[in-house]
Amino acid sequence: MDVATQVSAFVGVVIGGTLSFVSTAVSERARWKRDLKREWTQRRFDAYRELLHVAHIQVGAARSLATTRNLLDGPPPVSVSEGIKEIADSDRRLALAYETVQMLGDADVAAAAHAWRAAIWQLSDYARGAIEADAAEWERTYMKYRETRDAFHAAVRRDLDIAGLPYQRNVTSPSSRRSNRRPTP
Repeated sequence: MDVATQVSAFVGVVIGGTLSFVSTAVSERARWKRDLKREWTQRRFDAYRELLHVAHIQVGAARSLATTRNLLDGPPPVSVSEGIKEIADSDRRLALAYETVQMLGDADVAAAAHAWRAAIWQLSDYARGAIEADAAEWERTYMKYRETRDAFHAAVRRDLDIAGLPYQRNVTSPSSRRSNRRPTP
């Protein structure tokens, strides 16, 4: 075997090894980026789910207390002190969940979460009696809550690239649930 053949074989091995190394490195880097994206998507989903969960707890507490205050015919009424305590407890959790969403969500999700939280706070303030309201004002604010909740859902779906159209809720009436209020004799 002459030197030229040996050199060309050596160069071929070096080039083949280099190409193999580079393609493996590029493939591993792409896999690492996909895994990282999947992990952050899961974290965002968990943060969004926690905010939804805590918001529903707080609004449920506000609705029960609002029933007590005759602002709506809704869920079973609770004592004022119990309702105020439940709203305060859920508000602390809401603040933590909200901050996580603000940190992990994109600008549209953050803006939608902000508007939604403002509507939740207003309902809670009406229910606690911190702001005076009548049944008509409660209903207007509850409709605003539902609109901002749906806007948050839409922003989350866009951020997480969830395909398809979201479920279209009936937002023309405050509740389709039967009233728990007993008729007064």
